[in-house]
This record gives sequence, structure tokens and C-alpha cells, in this order.
Amino acid sequence: MKFACTPVPARRISTNGKVELRIAAEEAVRVDIQAQLSDRTVDCGSYAICPHLELNKIVPNTEGIVGPFVFVMNFRDEAGNLLGSLKQHYEIVASSVHSTCLLDGCWVTLYHWSEQEAHYYNKGLKNLTEDQWRQQVHDMHDIGVTSILIQNVFDSPYYVNQHDKTAETYDGRAFYDSKLYPGRVPITAEDPIEAILSAADECDMAVFPGVGLYAWFDFSEESLKWHKAVATELFERYGHHPSFYGFYLSEEIMGALYYGYDPVPDDHYKEIQHFMKEFQAFIHTLHPTMPLALAPNNIRMHCYKEQWMPILKHLDIIIPFAFARSENNIAQIAEMCKEAGTHFWVDMEIFDFPFDDGLRPKNYEKLIHEIHQYDMLEQVYGYQYTGLLNAPGRRWDLGMEETEELYEKYQAYEKKVREK
Repeated sequence: MKFACTPVPARRISTNGKVELRIAAEEAVRVDIQAQLSDRTVDCGSYAICPHLELNKIVPNTEGIVGPFVFVMNFRDEAGNLLGSLKQHYEIVASSVHSTCLLDGCWVTLYHWSEQEAHYYNKGLKNLTEDQWRQQVHDMHDIGVTSILIQNVFDSPYYVNQHDKTAETYDGRAFYDSKLYPGRVPITAEDPIEAILSAADECDMAVFPGVGLYAWFDFSEESLKWHKAVATELFERYGHHPSFYGFYLSEEIMGALYYGYDPVPDDHYKEIQHFMKEFQAFIHTLHPTMPLALAPNNIRMHCYKEQWMPILKHLDIIIPFAFARSENNIAQIAEMCKEAGTHFWVDMEIFDFPFDDGLRPKNYEKLIHEIHQYDMLEQVYGYQYTGLLNAPGRRWDLGMEETEELYEKYQAYEKKVREK
């Protein structure tokens, strides 16, 4: 690998945001960055960088750029000689707020862990073929979704401190042909991960494979060992895909960490701090610029700033959920993330709450209203696309008719926002 670049956010940002280019190079000590628009080329600056594949975080000057363009990065040695170039398609969306006011990304589940929550769509997920998974990705692209988070690549029923498994005795089941663990989730698609990544390549989308699930909320030493092994296998198996963007940790955690969670002593938040430091460093041995993301709930997160700060400093992206059904502590979390240098996005729940017999989508008015509750944030990611949004005629037992209606109405909204 001579050069690498990963933009954060992955594919677009608003005119009130600042894209971060995570850059690494073997020998280059400077990078010149340009933006190629349809009618002109804009100089975005020249920046000194550290060689030897060290991570460099650069915020290029994109003032005045609106719409789709191509970042061109020219890498140079000390004498100014050109060593090579990279290109990255990107978009800056005109917006009066920090957000793009769109669903920038969405989660997908390959088969949902809760039969009760997935009452309306697990049957469909079980029977989806690889071709149907590819179509799902193209349908997401058709409503402007740029990024996909795969919820988990292994299914596991365990919770932290409530199991006796180790990295060696783990008996969870994979959604792909894992060489580490023999168990397979019984679904029709042989390799839905490959199908998603290959379709995302075609659509120039970004994908976070979900490294998990070892056990919910489990960041123990055994969990760390397991995550390193699985991340390595995922990267070796799928890392050639241009859409393989970064790693998402499926384990989740409470905003209050282990405080008030009886199965785990309060001070075991230190395990999470250690896990993030070690795992982020390990990821950079696989690929120097790939980001690491985690989606905790937001509840009381700001009350534990001292405990969270070492965690945030080793997370590239945090995507909290549950704001709409708990407390609005966005400002406090944003302050923590700014101090830590962590990107703060939102995991917006597309499902209506409360629910009785399974997850069903919010209606259109509620969905748009909630998107605008996060106008101050960099990206809005929706949980989830699968089972809650469907292109008309391609529902495939993934939810009810309302999912198609919501898709069509949101598609019209997305087009209107992009035409501003």
C-alpha cells in the first residue's frame, strides 16, 4: 500500500460541515489536494504529512464548493516529485444547517436477533437471495443513502458477565463461511456480506461490516481477542472491495456504561477504555486510515464524561441512539466529542415507538420531523433500512405495505432537498 485515503464522513457532507481526509503514505511527505468539479478545478491546499503509513488527518479547504466533485490527491516527496495520486468521489450538499437533512446512511440486519422486534420482516430476511441483497443496496442508493452499517456478522445470544465463553470456545453462528468458527446462521443467502459489498462497489457507497456479536456489552479481554480475529478474517476476505470503509462494533453499550447495570461492576468501564485503545490500534495495522464506529444509547452519557473521554479518544465515530425516546443531551455529547476529536453522528430510529408486536416504520411526517431534530449534527444514520423501507414492488416479506409508501415519500423529499 503506497497511499491510502478515507474521508469522514464517507461520501458527503453539508456546506456547513468540514470533511476530514484520513491520509497515509509510505514515502510521501506532502499532499496537494484539488477538487475537480464539472466546470472547474479548485485548489484545496497543500499539506505536510508524515510518511511510513502514519495516519494524517487533514481538513481541506472546500469553501465555495457545492455539489458532486472528485477529490484529487497528489502525493509528493521532499523534492516535490509526484509519487502518485488518489481520487475520491465526494459531494457537498447545500444546507442552512450543519446536517445534510438527509438519511446519509442506514443499518441493515442480515437476520434480526429478536424475533419479536423483527416479527414483520425476519421471514423475508431469512429467504433473501444474494441478488435480492444486491437489489436492496441499489434501492438504498436510489434514495440517496451513501453508507451501510451491517449490524453484525455473527449471531450470538450472550450478554456480558452472563456467559462462560472464550474466544476459543465461542459458539456463535456466522453469516458467511467463517474459517474461525463453523456455525452458520440458516439463511438462504450463502454470503450476504459479499453481495452487499459488491453492490455497494457498483453504487460507490461505503460499508461498515459489524464486527460482532461476541456478546452484548462485552468488552472483556476475551472479547478483544475475538474481535481482533474476526476483524482480520473480514479484512482478508472482503478488504479488496472499494466499499469496505471501516469497522463497526456491534456490541453497543449504555450511555451510563455499566453504572446501574447489575450484572457488571461499575468500574468495569475500564475494560471498555482498554478495548477501544487496543482495538483501534489493531485496526490500523490492517489498514492505516479505516475508522472505528460504535453506537451506544445516549441515556445519561453526559453524566459520565470522565469515564467516556478515554473511550471517545479511541473512537473515530460515535453514533448514539434513543434521543427521541429519552433525553436530549446532544449539546453535552457534542462538547465531549469536540474535546476528544470524535465525529458525532446520530443513530435515528426509523421505527415507531412504542411498539407492541414488532418494529414498524414511523409515518412520513414523523420521520422528516425527527431528521430535523438533528440539524446540528454532521450525519444522520437510520436504524434500520431492512424491514422499514422498501422500494415499491420489492418488499419480499420485509415488512408491510407502509414500508413502500414511506420509501416513495422519502424519495420525493430527498430529491427536493438535493435540488435546492
